[in-house]
Amino acid sequence: MSASPIAVRYAHPQAVLWVVCLIGLIAVAGIALPYPILAPLFAATSQNDFNHWLGIAPQILLGIALAANPLGMLFGSATLGALSDHYGRRWVLAWSLTLAVAGYLGSAWALAADWYPGFVLFRFLTGLCEGSVSICRAIAADLHPQIERTKAISWMNSALYAAWLVGPLLGGLTMHLGNHVPFLIAALAMLPCLLLLYFLLPPDLPLSQPQPFWQQLRQHNSLNLVRLPLLRLVVAAQLLYTIGLNAFYEYYPLWLVEQQQFSGLQIGLITAVLCAVMTTVSAVGMARLGTRWPALRSARFAAVAVALMLLLLPFTSGQLAWVWLVLCGVPNAMFSAWFQVYCTEQYGELGLGRVMGLLTLLMCCGNVIIALAGGVIALLGASWILWTGALFIAAAAWALRQQEFKPAG
Repeated sequence: MSASPIAVRYAHPQAVLWVVCLIGLIAVAGIALPYPILAPLFAATSQNDFNHWLGIAPQILLGIALAANPLGMLFGSATLGALSDHYGRRWVLAWSLTLAVAGYLGSAWALAADWYPGFVLFRFLTGLCEGSVSICRAIAADLHPQIERTKAISWMNSALYAAWLVGPLLGGLTMHLGNHVPFLIAALAMLPCLLLLYFLLPPDLPLSQPQPFWQQLRQHNSLNLVRLPLLRLVVAAQLLYTIGLNAFYEYYPLWLVEQQQFSGLQIGLITAVLCAVMTTVSAVGMARLGTRWPALRSARFAAVAVALMLLLLPFTSGQLAWVWLVLCGVPNAMFSAWFQVYCTEQYGELGLGRVMGLLTLLMCCGNVIIALAGGVIALLGASWILWTGALFIAAAAWALRQQEFKPAG
């Protein structure tokens, strides 16, 4: 048994929330950090050991390099949150952040040395450690009742939304100093987080029933929750929703180019506004109003709204396309907060770290699935991918309805 069910009282709960939000922001920003850096490297006409490693096509090498971090995060999400339920939040989070710093430093070194295999391995290690996002989410939920759970989770989500803007900005604005510099900055940003964790998080409780590490890892990871009949509809809803949402995230730029003839600058601007809207809705709107309605029913209505908006998006054009696309972020931010609150309230006894790890794991799986299938669907046109996303999100809303009205017990 883990020590996590015992309520933890933090001496400075608001400061703890700010720190875990910062950690989550840095971790998720790390996924998008190399986007503006790697594309020019692999598109360069001059060949080197990095962009033509073993004579492999640059496009394939780029895909592997970009996939290494989220793939590591998938495995990290399945294990780190669950381990924190058993060994304690501070211990697991401190070790994962320390290794993430090593991963960023190693990535910078490998990039400066044009060592492609090392870069991929260090990016995987960094992603593995950045699965600690599930621990940050669990800590945010732990803060209840010192900080109302909807408010804490909404603030956590707002940091993660902002990360998708911060990552590419950091990479793009500092790469002129050297392609390795953004990774050094990310490593340095982790160091004060480690220091603050030491002072703000209480010492972990002693283990009541110590277990060998590998036995604990095998028995109490988030993957085991997938098999529980109790969570079948929740798992289905999260996976379906994230498949649909990633269809939107990954392919609306293609739709903007195909159907609206947007330039790269315009796509960047609309992405910035979308991130800002979701961050504001989560941090301000949901933090203040999210507790007024039942979490599960509200999440279902929000999912229906997202599905309808994605369904209609391909029929818009001009300025309406701008506005409509940005507004898609409003119900999405609402869904994320309400659904996570419901999961922590209903299934927290399974371990908040395991539950948050499961949600993050399913998000990563949804990303991988639509990334593989989206290229095929894109042959029909980008609008079809958006409609596919709407279909999956509608299916998620149906699963939530089944969950809401299923017989008790």
